[in-house]
Amino acid sequence: MLDDFVANVKGFIMNPSETFVKTRDKSLGSAYQYFTALLVIFTVLFGIVAVSLGVISFTNMITKFAFIPIIGGLLVGGASKFTGFIIALHVFLVYLIFLAILIGIFITGLITHAFVLLMGGEKGVVQTIKTTMYASTPALLLGWIPYVSIIGSIWSLVLLVLGLKENQNMEIGNAALVVIIPLVLWIILLGLGSAVILAFMDSVAALLPKAFM
Repeated sequence: MLDDFVANVKGFIMNPSETFVKTRDKSLGSAYQYFTALLVIFTVLFGIVAVSLGVISFTNMITKFAFIPIIGGLLVGGASKFTGFIIALHVFLVYLIFLAILIGIFITGLITHAFVLLMGGEKGVVQTIKTTMYASTPALLLGWIPYVSIIGSIWSLVLLVLGLKENQNMEIGNAALVVIIPLVLWIILLGLGSAVILAFMDSVAALLPKAFM
């Protein structure tokens, strides 16, 4: 099983199209086991990085307290007792992320399949979910590394296009649209949401002077 796992990781990184074809007949359970194994590795590494950065940031903040006149020493002594809380908080948040991804991959697959149907894919939702799981390989392998995680995410989107092309028998252009359209819709949603929030804040700010007159 370990050999298959390593072979699949290498395959999706080095020769994705061929590997998607080889795994096309694998069960959804097999794909989910592969995805979960990668997710566990990602979670452990991401947890180490998140806790380390959190402790470092908190320690730097405490160090700055020491320069505050008179009460600096008291603040440092009090804040240092929260180190355990900071560690526990980051571990808790990392665990939440683990659960969100573990379950969310099915939601992502279902959303992706809606656009697969729109673009003419006819091989079933199971193939789409499996493809989504396999395509996440670079994102999970690199996602725990600050900044480099962006490369992993983009790489996974490219793999998703290639995987949909193979597993849904779609033209590469249609497969690309399956990935691009949700991204564009999400960007529009964020833009509209930001515009609504800004408009609301401007309205509230305009009312404040009148309230104090």
